[in-house]
Amino acid sequence: MSYSLQDIHQKVRDRERLSAEDGLKLFKSTDILAIGKMAQAVRERMHGRRAFYAVNLHLNPTNICSTRCVFCAFSRDVSSPDAYAMTLDEIEQKVRGALERFQINEVHMVGGHNPALGLDYYLEMIRRIRGLEPKLYIKAFSAPEIDDLAKRSGLLRVDILRQLKEAGLNGMPGGGAEIFDPGVRREICPDKISAEEWIGIHRTAHELGLKTNATMLYGHRENEEHRVAHLLRLRNLQDETQGFCAFVPLAYQGGPAPFSKKKAPDPLTSGFLDLKVLSIARLLLDNIPHIKAHGSATDLKFVQVALSFGADDAGGTNLHEKVLHEAGSRSPEGLSSDDLVRCIKDAGYDPCQVDSSYQWREIQGA
Repeated sequence: MSYSLQDIHQKVRDRERLSAEDGLKLFKSTDILAIGKMAQAVRERMHGRRAFYAVNLHLNPTNICSTRCVFCAFSRDVSSPDAYAMTLDEIEQKVRGALERFQINEVHMVGGHNPALGLDYYLEMIRRIRGLEPKLYIKAFSAPEIDDLAKRSGLLRVDILRQLKEAGLNGMPGGGAEIFDPGVRREICPDKISAEEWIGIHRTAHELGLKTNATMLYGHRENEEHRVAHLLRLRNLQDETQGFCAFVPLAYQGGPAPFSKKKAPDPLTSGFLDLKVLSIARLLLDNIPHIKAHGSATDLKFVQVALSFGADDAGGTNLHEKVLHEAGSRSPEGLSSDDLVRCIKDAGYDPCQVDSSYQWREIQGA
């Protein structure tokens, strides 16, 4: 291990919390093996050889969005020929089909900010899905979607979240966090909620008993300082609420999004950077239980490596995922649970099927 990381290594061994300075030192280091080894020590301390995965369906009820973020390849204007909004019957049919065919244990839903879809649409959506299977974990609606619903309905965000929970919502995804730095947000998502608003919505969700994920979009206009500051703000909120179940780093995909037509982002994401972000997240986020290698943003070969660099969650089957694939992700679509079990076992880990609550059960013969 390089001399410059020895002090951090000692802190990790002593279970001492890392500082912002430590985070910057890790990002500036090129010793990915040393960083990964430290992260893996923490990962195995927390989870042993278990590796988690979900059999989940992704639903994107609408791609019509009034918040046209520069980097997004999924959103459409209402006049676009491929704009859509799913009916409640269509959503119910897709969930029923996934339950019958794939025995899914979770539905993950995010979509655009569609002015034509009111709160009643979303409440009835959750009620119908809950009626299909009481045990199904429903994780839905990013913080910007909650804010949009609150503004259009004239209700407080806490009222929106409370009504959704009463309808059957279990938790929220972490989308919309992007990078918390206000300067970067002004460039890549000027019309999206602020970092403070994102944090406030997740704090409220946690206070209501809704568990959520946290994310970070990286590899575009941000720098190392922005990444560290973002991670530490997540850590601070987790100290306060203990409401985050998992952190999910999201690499900017490039592809056909308008952002990719501008000057090439610096730094560009790479496999090296992807592993570094996962490992550093595991080291800095000492209070968030799980680090997920998002299969829709990578591929199974990367997931196998990531499980030895601090990640403990291999992601899910992600049936029908659209947002990342339309942004250029080349990961396989429609994975089966057998694919994920094989991926995990081939990497030397014990597969555990979970939903986003991480109530796990071991797979027979694993």
